Amino acid sequence: MRTLLLALGLLLCMTARAADPRIHSGEQSLTFADYLELYERCKAREEFTPPRGEYETREEYRLRLERLRVGCDRHRLIERAQLQVPVFLDYQADQQRFVFELPQAEAFRIHYQPLIWDDFPAFLGKLPRDKWHVDDPTAKASVYKECQPRRVVLNEAFFTALEPFRADSWRGCMTYYERGEEFAWRRDENTFYIEDVTFHVQASVDRARMLKEQEAQLYFVIDGQLKVPEREFVAQRVRLRNTATGTDFLQLLPE
Repeated sequence: MRTLLLALGLLLCMTARAADPRIHSGEQSLTFADYLELYERCKAREEFTPPRGEYETREEYRLRLERLRVGCDRHRLIERAQLQVPVFLDYQADQQRFVFELPQAEAFRIHYQPLIWDDFPAFLGKLPRDKWHVDDPTAKASVYKECQPRRVVLNEAFFTALEPFRADSWRGCMTYYERGEEFAWRRDENTFYIEDVTFHVQASVDRARMLKEQEAQLYFVIDGQLKVPEREFVAQRVRLRNTATGTDFLQLLPE
């Protein structure tokens, strides 16, 4: 019985971590499904043309149609949206560093492109061989490398440095190169994808223990824009924050 209860507890914990975060905008806090329903209902009203009533004048009918055509832009794009995602700390004591991976959602995609450098070179030869793979017979090379944040602000009372996570697996940022004339591989500049954003943050053991005591209040607070029909959230700022005290431990920002 105890084993069963432990298994159920682990399942509930995993489910909580996988659940999509609520999306905050002003005083409103809704799930993505709620925002999508509001948009779809608005579009249905826009596309519906009721018949004119028998005792309705032409002017009254026109005004009634105008009230139905309220416009759906306010449901299409949420300009000031915010996500708050719980943080579960992963600390490597021997290296004195944390490993953080920026969260992703299931019902919509979080895009971190505004916060990450697109620093792939124009020609493939500038990159190490272990970073790319040629997809024969398409004469196209897929290339991965670690994601480099544009601007980082650290709380120096806790953290000393941030470094991109370097791994041998096909993770991080990605683009394509195409074979051109004389076997030169030139980059397709319209391709820049982010599989995941993972990085190390240096912190002494005593500071790491202090942060561990705050883990229950730690969240990734992500500010950005929600594009409802596209199912996209475009991140414009990420903070590692103690939401109880308002303390920011790190920030990822545009230039």
